[in-house]
Amino acid sequence: MLKEKIDRFYRKQEKNRRRDYFYASEVTDCKRKIYLKMKGADKEDLDPQTRRKFERGDMIHQRLVSALYSAGVVTASEVRMPDQSMFHGRADAIVSINNENYIVEIKSASPYSFKNLSEPKESWKKQLQIYLNHFGIDKGIILVECKGTQKLKEFSIEKDEGVLEELQEEFEKLLDMIKKDVIPKKPDKGDWKFDKCRYCLYKEACEESSNNLTGFTGE
Repeated sequence: MLKEKIDRFYRKQEKNRRRDYFYASEVTDCKRKIYLKMKGADKEDLDPQTRRKFERGDMIHQRLVSALYSAGVVTASEVRMPDQSMFHGRADAIVSINNENYIVEIKSASPYSFKNLSEPKESWKKQLQIYLNHFGIDKGIILVECKGTQKLKEFSIEKDEGVLEELQEEFEKLLDMIKKDVIPKKPDKGDWKFDKCRYCLYKEACEESSNNLTGFTGE
């Protein structure tokens, strides 16, 4: 009875909109998926349980930023990159410790993932590199909370300009493909730990584009 009402509340339809920029959080996503998103392709609706998981992650983020404010180290939070950048996004926080600035990226992980987390995910590191290079800050911290135990892990990351140069080149090529309606090939799943395609919200649009020799334009 109540479950149905709550699920109905979380079953929101998201309008997919076209854009000509990338989000820092999607730099390790499947290029084909990014293409479909940016072309405004239809996608499956996110199920209520997954929405609640995302909401929980947002609450962890808010709580930890609030704790850092109370500790007196935050100089800015939710710092947005300017719209003219190729990458858009918001740095979770900038903190000052011993007169040195750090960009803080806050993440959460399941108990299993947290236990086996000896280094940050590649997507987290690349996202942080975009912020470090953009804001001209040399060091960052990835702060991870376990969703089950609230234990914390932190990883220090130093700015690497080479990473940003590689990402710029990689995504300039993708942007050119998007402008020319050239859809990227399906990804090589050889080194995947699990089949990401199975859970992708663009499965249908992806298959549709495979059957369309002229590619998917979203028209």
